[in-house]
Amino acid sequence: MLAATPVAVDKQGVRNEIRIASETGKKIGDNDFIVPLRLEAFDAPLGIAHAQWIDFSKGWQQGLSELLDLLQPEKAIVPPVTPNNADFWRGLQLKDARAVGPGPETLISNWLAIEALPPVVHFYDFKSGIVIGAAEKAKNDATIPLAAHKRGFLSFAQQHELQDYFGPDLPVDHIAEMPTGDFLDNGWPDQGLRAGDARRKFADMARRAIDNFFDSKSLLPFEIANGHNAWWPPLSEPLKSMISFAWPGIPAGRRQIIGHSDKRSFYWHYGVVCTARSAPFRHIRVAARVIFTSNGRDIYGDAARLHRLRRSFCKAWRNDKWRDLLLTFWHWISGGAEFVDVPFGEDENMRLRLPSMPFKAGFGIESPDDATSSEEGEDESDGDAGIDESDRPDGEPDDEGE
Repeated sequence: MLAATPVAVDKQGVRNEIRIASETGKKIGDNDFIVPLRLEAFDAPLGIAHAQWIDFSKGWQQGLSELLDLLQPEKAIVPPVTPNNADFWRGLQLKDARAVGPGPETLISNWLAIEALPPVVHFYDFKSGIVIGAAEKAKNDATIPLAAHKRGFLSFAQQHELQDYFGPDLPVDHIAEMPTGDFLDNGWPDQGLRAGDARRKFADMARRAIDNFFDSKSLLPFEIANGHNAWWPPLSEPLKSMISFAWPGIPAGRRQIIGHSDKRSFYWHYGVVCTARSAPFRHIRVAARVIFTSNGRDIYGDAARLHRLRRSFCKAWRNDKWRDLLLTFWHWISGGAEFVDVPFGEDENMRLRLPSMPFKAGFGIESPDDATSSEEGEDESDGDAGIDESDRPDGEPDDEGE
């Protein structure tokens, strides 16, 4: 099968493979040995100019149906394997697999439920006569969570707090306010904000609030490609050891969120990128970001090197480890509490429920009797500890996109 696009068929490596496949087809006397799957219109190179392609460009359902029809035993290009070979192959693939059980099974997500938000969102504007450039810089540099709107900004903070921050040279007027629930559900028509616009403004304010929260906990930022921050803990005496986590309703365990590779002579740090979402319900989505340092604090190389290290060093980590790291991180940052309050201003908080949200699956995976508990010791010295399964492209947006 050849997944055919203009870019793909123009690559020398693909053309080499087409040539090899064409020669193989000639040796076995099969003129239809190559089956192009047409994903986009393309100019067929010489080796497949005669081949009858299957059209996937109009939809995968139609293309897959044609492909499956072609692969029926009586039409198959490659002779089907005998049942014994098929059974042997299946047994080999499933040798170390776990069986699917009847369930249900509780699955731990990477979503933190937003239990409460400040009741009202405010629109503020700067009084006339101020220097616009100074106001814009002050908004961009603000430590109080706000989102620029028109000449002013939206914020959950009270006017007196904002005025104290901006100072007498940037007097602030309170223009209007709206219940937060209505703002997120329906937007703010009087301010020209649709629901999607309002949710993006909220996501921006939440990002600033979370940055402030992690900074107050002495975590360090690592800027990713979209300009947002991954937050990670620097090495300290308490974080040299295993950290236990325990919440009602989920299995307890313990993990390290900072480890050392003796083989590669660096530290790894479990960090997070947090993104606010308003649908399908209000929550914070947490993505893992492993950071590497030379001494527990100084970044080990540039962003490209860190990316390569995540792909190689983390390649053996499995879902249960990522889950436990997430739970350990939030148990440590919250002191084991059932919620954390992220400030939007004086006495104006976003309350996050802990642990991360569980979901019920209708079936489960049977655990082997010799499954390794997360409470057993970590062995990080070999340096090959896993693929960052939650590692998204650095440019992933954190707005609502709705």
